[in-house]
Amino acid sequence: MKTKAILFFIAVVISVALAWAGQIRDGSLSANSNGNNITIRWMSEDEAGVARFEIERKSGVNGQFISLAPVTLRGDNSVYEYVDDSAFRVFTESIYQYQIKVIFANGSAPVVYGPITVRHDVSTVRRTWGSIKAMFR
Repeated sequence: MKTKAILFFIAVVISVALAWAGQIRDGSLSANSNGNNITIRWMSEDEAGVARFEIERKSGVNGQFISLAPVTLRGDNSVYEYVDDSAFRVFTESIYQYQIKVIFANGSAPVVYGPITVRHDVSTVRRTWGSIKAMFR
């Protein structure tokens, strides 16, 4: 009888630990600007039950997050990197916020990591050239 109680207790502890496991490693989410693009990086932890990650961006500190791109899973403990080459198109802001939304395969409510803030100063020449290129895509 005592053995069953101990096994039950261990099963409960493991279940709770798995439920609280993070999908993205704490402190791994970062964003850096090189003057042309913004690179977002993070490392996953436990991807069990995750369908995909979605990168979202907000210009400035007000407004709403918009979805930039879905990211296909690579497996537990993977390093991810996304290069946002469209940040130059927003002419009024040089501050951007990013967050990673975790979408689950079973339809559970998404979990959001972030936001993180990055300053992105792009020259007027780069903005103009980027706008011209975008017209021909």
